[in-house]
Amino acid sequence: MVVLGDSVAEGQDDPDPAGGWLGWAGRLAAHLGIPRELRLNVSDPGATIEDVVRDQLPAVRQLRPALVVLGCGMNDALRGFERDAAARRLDELFGWARERGAVAVAIPVPRPPLLDLSPMSQFRKKRTVQRIHDFNEELARATRDFGMAFPERETVAKVADPEMWSPDGIHLNPRGHAYVAEVIAQIAGNLLGERVS
Repeated sequence: MVVLGDSVAEGQDDPDPAGGWLGWAGRLAAHLGIPRELRLNVSDPGATIEDVVRDQLPAVRQLRPALVVLGCGMNDALRGFERDAAARRLDELFGWARERGAVAVAIPVPRPPLLDLSPMSQFRKKRTVQRIHDFNEELARATRDFGMAFPERETVAKVADPEMWSPDGIHLNPRGHAYVAEVIAQIAGNLLGERVS
């Protein structure tokens, strides 16, 4: 199992009793029975899709994972991104996963409570919400084009609950990570089961 993405994919704010972060990625692996030695999480705080493909993908390119999970897009939405460039990076990532024979799942970018907690202008808030929508549209397109999985945002609807988030409004808390892991485990488990059968 290979995980690529940002600080939420890394597991920030969900401590692992064994050290470091657990996060939805570690919880997902546990749901699927993937031992620690067969998990590789190369996520990096602050990463955009450009960073994922430029800096993280080379570290795993030669591997043949059964499962690839992408958790990215929040930083793109907050900072702004060029849609065509993001589309090309997503195509490169999912093209690699398909070429390696992996099942890949992309996690939808949620609307973070930060948008309601911070004193940003209505214009900036609307623009960020639009970017979240645009990035999710590209995730849906790329996963569809490459035969991978992208849950509709309604599938993880409970992540909109502020109680799923840390006080900073930008990172999930342990409850939020556990919820995402549970939802993605059902999807990934079904896909992996189909691949085995």
